[in-house]
Amino acid sequence: MQAYYKIETDIPRDHQLHIQLPDTIPAGRAKIAVIYELTDAKVTEDSLMTEFLKSLPVTKTQGLSVEQIQAYITEERASWED
Repeated sequence: MQAYYKIETDIPRDHQLHIQLPDTIPAGRAKIAVIYELTDAKVTEDSLMTEFLKSLPVTKTQGLSVEQIQAYITEERASWED
């Protein structure tokens, strides 16, 4: 069974949070989530997508070419008629 504990605080300039949990919370593993408001007007869906794409690992192999994708789709569609 899981339980939920919520507390609000301000994030200081040094970005370090120190929390003291109630004694009723037992010792052991826990998950901590930080939920915050995006107030910077510069944050857009495009910039979020750009950051996500930058976080993806770079691979040496490339995906299929446009021609290979089209050939695969054509083959798949042809198999539907069989």
